[in-house]
Amino acid sequence: MAERYRNIPIQKTISGKVGYIPTLYPSLEAANNDYYIIARAEDRLDLIAFDFYGDATLWWIIATANDIPGDSMYPPMGFQLRIPNNSSDALNAYERANTNL
Repeated sequence: MAERYRNIPIQKTISGKVGYIPTLYPSLEAANNDYYIIARAEDRLDLIAFDFYGDATLWWIIATANDIPGDSMYPPMGFQLRIPNNSSDALNAYERANTNL
């Protein structure tokens, strides 16, 4: 199993097939101390997350904060990205949204 699926709960369907419970991503409200950058052609969400949070796996925080669809790691060039300053708040909101699904 791919590493990215290790924390996703598995559920059996009625037909006996195994499936994954969908992951819910919280809404992330803007704060006065958020960072803003203009995306360049070479920027990727995982690299930006590593630069700001020290953890590339937190790319989803930036994608969620900016309503970027999950099918690309590349933000549109020239797009103003909001980088939430407090990744702990985002992680806590994620945990609350995905507990007891």
